[in-house]
Amino acid sequence: MSLQVPKTTKHTLTLLDSVYAALKLSAARQGLEPNEVIQNLIIDHVIEAGTLDEATQKRIETGRRLVASAVEVAKQRCREGLFSSSITLDTFHACASDPEWAADYRAYVGDDIYKNGNPMKGGINREIGFRIRAGIGGEVEKNDDGKPVMAKVLGEVIQSYTPMKNFDPAKL
Repeated sequence: MSLQVPKTTKHTLTLLDSVYAALKLSAARQGLEPNEVIQNLIIDHVIEAGTLDEATQKRIETGRRLVASAVEVAKQRCREGLFSSSITLDTFHACASDPEWAADYRAYVGDDIYKNGNPMKGGINREIGFRIRAGIGGEVEKNDDGKPVMAKVLGEVIQSYTPMKNFDPAKL
């Protein structure tokens, strides 16, 4: 089976400076980048307008569920005093043990959730990891050069993650 990552198109958008400043403020309040807010607004618009094909809409909704669920699991682990530097890996473990989440993930990537080399896994795994960090206000561990540390793992849903040294309780 040959899986292919969906194609994307890049566009330029012109906004008044005052609108962009307001967008940046709005995005920051949501823990997002302005581009993410714009993307989500467009996606929500085409879904509500009924102009997006059903398969793509289902895939987007599944991806959003996977991410939201993982972030909530990570937050709950922190609330329960279970934070560790491996919070991202621990969250993937917890999510993968949930049959509904695992089924959604399997459907999203189109293959066994533990299989390596699936090009469909990269984007969703990075998104989940990024959202976990943002959702808990995590601070990544850095090496002596000031670059984020990368931990490699085998036999997991993910092949690597960035360990975190702490989190922000105010984000929970």
